[in-house]
Amino acid sequence: MRRLFTTKQRGFSMIELLVAVLVMGIGVLGITGLQMVSLQNNRGALVRAQAVMLAYDMMDRIRANRSINYGGLAIGDPPPAGATNCVAGNCTEAQMATFDQAVWKCALGGNNGNAICAGFRGAGVLRPTTDDPGLPNGDGSIAVLGAAPNQIVRITVRWQEVNAANPSSISIDSEG
Repeated sequence: MRRLFTTKQRGFSMIELLVAVLVMGIGVLGITGLQMVSLQNNRGALVRAQAVMLAYDMMDRIRANRSINYGGLAIGDPPPAGATNCVAGNCTEAQMATFDQAVWKCALGGNNGNAICAGFRGAGVLRPTTDDPGLPNGDGSIAVLGAAPNQIVRITVRWQEVNAANPSSISIDSEG
């Protein structure tokens, strides 16, 4: 019996296989790079959202205790000394303002090693730094601009982005 069709079966050559692996490797490296950039951008967005939340938290504290001037807290200042734990007991309006400023400075993250912050974390006023370390090198300021009734309260939050040369910051203003 004679075969009518004779075909040679051929596979891929070694060069074709190496080119296919090279193209696939370049594609995987590209996808990995995009994934890393995406993760960095997501982390940056999370930190910015936390900074905005902390700024509005302080603004809400100021609105709740309008009779006291919260201004004069600058970037680089430690939490106010002598802050008492107003969660544990009653405080005057002035003590509440000092407490609010101290808790806010501690929550920003740049003063995690401060004794006042450690005391508030130990008393349960703030969550432990393992759960909530705050912003990377986070700090903030509160300034009262102008005189009543046209004064403006400006809250600034500053932090250091990963791989950024200069710190990032946001500011919010409120009249009243």
